[in-house]
Amino acid sequence: MSPEGGFSSAIWFMEDCTPQELQAVCRKWSSELKAIDGWELRMAHIRSELPALLSRRGLFEGILKGIEAGRPFPDLRQETLFDNELVLFRDLGRLFSLRLYLFGPNEHTPVHDHSAWGVSGPAFGRLEVVRYRREGEDPEPDRCVLRVAARRVIRPGEVETTLPFDEGIHRTGNPADGSTLMVSVYGRPLRRLYIRCFHLDNGHVERRYPPHLKKRMLALQALEDIQKEEGR
Repeated sequence: MSPEGGFSSAIWFMEDCTPQELQAVCRKWSSELKAIDGWELRMAHIRSELPALLSRRGLFEGILKGIEAGRPFPDLRQETLFDNELVLFRDLGRLFSLRLYLFGPNEHTPVHDHSAWGVSGPAFGRLEVVRYRREGEDPEPDRCVLRVAARRVIRPGEVETTLPFDEGIHRTGNPADGSTLMVSVYGRPLRRLYIRCFHLDNGHVERRYPPHLKKRMLALQALEDIQKEEGR
């Protein structure tokens, strides 16, 4: 995930490749968030800051041109939980990360939660945000019933916040034709190493781990099964 060692700066990004105006925004936010105590206040600060970044359409058009041309920023090989997700910046102190999501026509994420606060908005196109709430208490940890709590479609310059855990169950996506570029800032994860994805058709709750952690878990399970079969 975030690199360790070899960096004296509290910020990590690819200096030679990251657009200078994006570097400046990330440096500014890192300095400001470091001086703010409490995730609620940090989320409020980013909510006031993100609309200005969303208005820089030329910046994001340049990032898209770099992706299409195969340039090293953003690094398409960085592991992410969603296949349309691109990491633009990670703070070494884990104060926040900046991410770009690319949605085609009528594409949405699965219903999911987060282990951190978040602020999101579109830099291009319309962004649909659907919020859900849990109904009752299901005794099975891998099942729950959800109901739609709110639905909003926002335009460039508008933002929505996401709370951690059950208070932030939602899905986002493109409700129309064309493309949507969603820009999201996420804070420091709280306690959990995974997010949960919710299947509305059968109530199943799935844990989604970062790819590197998922592979280690599968390797450990396979080793245990081999040793069990061999009586070790």
